[in-house]
Amino acid sequence: MITREEKEFFLEHGYLHAKGVLSGDYLSFIQQEFDRVWDLEKPPVSQHKLLKHRSFLDLVEHAPILQRIQAIFGSQTQLLQYDLLRQGAHNSGPLRAWHRDFTFPGERPLSINTIIMLNQMTEERGPTRVVPGTHRGEAIPTGEQRNQPLPDEVAVYAEPGDAVFINGAIWHTGGINKTDGVRRGIYLYYGYWWLKRYNAEIALPWQAFEGASEQRLRLLGIKMPDKDIHMYAPNPS
Repeated sequence: MITREEKEFFLEHGYLHAKGVLSGDYLSFIQQEFDRVWDLEKPPVSQHKLLKHRSFLDLVEHAPILQRIQAIFGSQTQLLQYDLLRQGAHNSGPLRAWHRDFTFPGERPLSINTIIMLNQMTEERGPTRVVPGTHRGEAIPTGEQRNQPLPDEVAVYAEPGDAVFINGAIWHTGGINKTDGVRRGIYLYYGYWWLKRYNAEIALPWQAFEGASEQRLRLLGIKMPDKDIHMYAPNPS
């Protein structure tokens, strides 16, 4: 969504595979930080734990991620949820579990789940899958469909450091790790600032405020973009 072609593809199909969002030394650093914070904080590792750590605070504003999100939500962008997910070796369970994050179908998303892959997504490691176009309409996967391959599904075979941007209303599923290694992903869930964050009743850690820019305060839902919800127009790039 940094380019017009990316944005058009995302709005049409409901997802975007962006390559090399993290790369080189920065990718290696974030992979190490994932393992350090996972071991330190103990699962589940969600935003109230992650926002204690400078590495994950900075990732919220990482330009190749945030610019793509702001191309849709403009200055109304807020971080709604933030998680680390990790599967160990040789997991069991259904290979597909089709779902929507919520049902609010339409041409434009209310929320975008950004998944940063830290391991190579092969068939055996369980790639994220989507069904393009299912962000439109009100249909949801039936009991019969929920764990089955679907005719139009697309598997996203991401490399480490790639990101998958997913409209919250699209049919999608994670995968099951069948390899000897791990399956690690960072999930940054962005949406409009007027949407309520999960666990909003839990105070954010003090580290999130230390030296915080105005942009970060807006992204964390501490500062409104303007005085009132009715006083400005949407301004996606």
